[in-house]
Amino acid sequence: MCAGWYWLRARELKDHCLKAAAKYCDDLSLKLLDDSVVLSQWRPVRTQKGGFLIKRRYQFDFTSNGDDRYQGEILIIGHRVEHIKLEPHRID
Repeated sequence: MCAGWYWLRARELKDHCLKAAAKYCDDLSLKLLDDSVVLSQWRPVRTQKGGFLIKRRYQFDFTSNGDDRYQGEILIIGHRVEHIKLEPHRID
């Protein structure tokens, strides 16, 4: 039962990151490639109140002109997006 809960929670967070990455790319007139994000790292972090949350880093690919592929990353702590970073890319 715990494994099922963890799988559903992980899927929900991945979908949340995918939507955030897609919106971020769209706002910058970029195209999210493959419609996916990939979990690349996770670790527990201590909150200011003394509790613990999981810090997750997801990677995704995007393009600015349709020819080149660049990487981006999205960092979330708990369920909150902390930041989204993009590789330097060409703007047409």
